[in-house]
Amino acid sequence: MSPQAKELYSLVLKEKIIHNNHPVLRWNLDNVCVETDAAENIMLSKKHSTERIGGSVASVMALDRAVRNVGQNQGSVYDNRVTIVF
Repeated sequence: MSPQAKELYSLVLKEKIIHNNHPVLRWNLDNVCVETDAAENIMLSKKHSTERIGGSVASVMALDRAVRNVGQNQGSVYDNRVTIVF
């Protein structure tokens, strides 16, 4: 996930990520630190925190999917399913 994490980091520094101050995501992002290996790969870590970082990891994964599928109209599984709302 290093390329995706680097892309998210770059977008954050360029102030291109908008999360509307979502309190849980802000909390998750505040708990993340970045570890770098000898090959300059980066990894999200909670080495210096005991709190949750799941939203940060999910953001990296969502960014990867969005970048890989840009320009492709794949639709949604819910386009052909009956959705029950209650």
